[in-house]
Amino acid sequence: MSKRLIEKSWTWPLSASREALWPLVSDTAHLNEALGLPRYRLRETIDGDGMRRRYGEFDSSNDRVRWEEPPFEWAKNHWWRWVRLYESGPLEMVRATLILEPGKKGGTDVTYTVEAEPRGTLGALLIRSGHLKEEARKLEKLLRIADAHCRKPRGDFFSNLAASGNKAAKDTLSLPPQVTGHDRTLLTQLLGWLKAAPESDLGEIRAKRVARALGISAGEAHTACLLGMLHGALERYYRVSCPHCRNTAREEAVLKDIPASFGCRYCGAEVAARPAGTVEIVFKPHSATRVPLSGVTCASGPALSGRTVIQQTLEPHERRDLPMVLPQGAYVARVIDAPVSLAFDMPGPGGVMLKASNEWIGDLEGAQGIVLENHGEKTATFVIEQQGWPAEATSVAEALTYERLRETLVAEGLPMADGEDAGEAALVIISARGETVAEIAKRTATACDGALVENTGAGHMMIFSRAVAASAAVEALLKRFPEARIGADYGTLTLSATQEGPRYGGPVRDLVADLSGLAQEGQPNLSDRFVQALKG
Repeated sequence: MSKRLIEKSWTWPLSASREALWPLVSDTAHLNEALGLPRYRLRETIDGDGMRRRYGEFDSSNDRVRWEEPPFEWAKNHWWRWVRLYESGPLEMVRATLILEPGKKGGTDVTYTVEAEPRGTLGALLIRSGHLKEEARKLEKLLRIADAHCRKPRGDFFSNLAASGNKAAKDTLSLPPQVTGHDRTLLTQLLGWLKAAPESDLGEIRAKRVARALGISAGEAHTACLLGMLHGALERYYRVSCPHCRNTAREEAVLKDIPASFGCRYCGAEVAARPAGTVEIVFKPHSATRVPLSGVTCASGPALSGRTVIQQTLEPHERRDLPMVLPQGAYVARVIDAPVSLAFDMPGPGGVMLKASNEWIGDLEGAQGIVLENHGEKTATFVIEQQGWPAEATSVAEALTYERLRETLVAEGLPMADGEDAGEAALVIISARGETVAEIAKRTATACDGALVENTGAGHMMIFSRAVAASAAVEALLKRFPEARIGADYGTLTLSATQEGPRYGGPVRDLVADLSGLAQEGQPNLSDRFVQALKG
């Protein structure tokens, strides 16, 4: 340890569990914004070894502060750490670590440590002044508010904080007179949120984030964002994520402008534009609604990589033991900015040993906890993340399960091949007598966050991203058509492009038609997979 290294540490006992606190304390972008920390400009370069390097800077007191940001490190529910390496000024290095440990009397002990290396006498005086202590007091106050929220949640934590400090949020934006009924209510809620939302939410607005902030359903939030786009409050973009390095490989305002495949601008790997696997929908405020502030408050915290359970930077030949286990699920182990990855499943909670470098990754071995070994000659950042989409992301395939989004997406054209993976969803087919069946099925599907797909000949087919939403639609339809024959199944679907729009295929489609045909009047015929999905 450097003799010049100065360390300050504080520990605060809180009542909530680590698992409850982590989503708030790991959201470092929102956390820094709530603390009033300065926004900074971010610059990225690719060095001679193909590694991405990030640099930050901001202007302070007629001086420009510049630094390099090595990759953020964290272990979910346990700790996070960031480092800044300054190019000039009174400090050479600052490192901050936040650790969550079980409290001796229950709850969680949160320890915050700041380590700094001064560049000279002025830097040493700065570190030893009351500045760090004052910043720690602000953090403690925010953590205690977060602790109270975890014990008794009321709405969205960071949205509430932003609204309470934004006096201009009381001003209302004008609504188009042609928007009426529930659409008007949703648009009013969205515009109100846009006016007061944290700056950290505006760079990429995801409908499910809006749903959480406003306390509405996912379907309502997607409708609200669509209304916001149609009436000039939002702009919609399609973002393609590289499945290898997880960076944004491409972003377009028009879906058809995304090529079927292309090279990732970060890692160089080939990226296929897949509706269920790589392309998601995001929104940004229109300049007439709100102009986000420039810069960021955090460039790469844990919340910005929602799927990532572990991110650790190891020196050459370093071994690191983490006293934690992975929950049951499907994961990917990879090395940042290197085209090496390994998909694996955890049949139950357990540990693993990961041996890798920037050039290769080995088969996983069993371990008591999480063991990481860098067998290369260069520094490497190891990542273990959950497979699938981040919880708040909406893939194009999922967007097709929402009636209002489906209508606009089909009009734009879908760049997909026959038999494209569409992920997992629930299909429902209703066969009933009456001329209004299609109209009522469409209205019911929309109300239950789903969409009417087509008339298959066996009946009217609807799709839902969640089995519980499909079940609600089945119940509503039976009240309207007590003698209907209804079948429902859940599983993996495929998509194909037709002149009439996207067409679903696969065993689920075939089975749901059989289920509806064999159903008794008024008794829905549900597959075992559908029932299991309801329980999950």
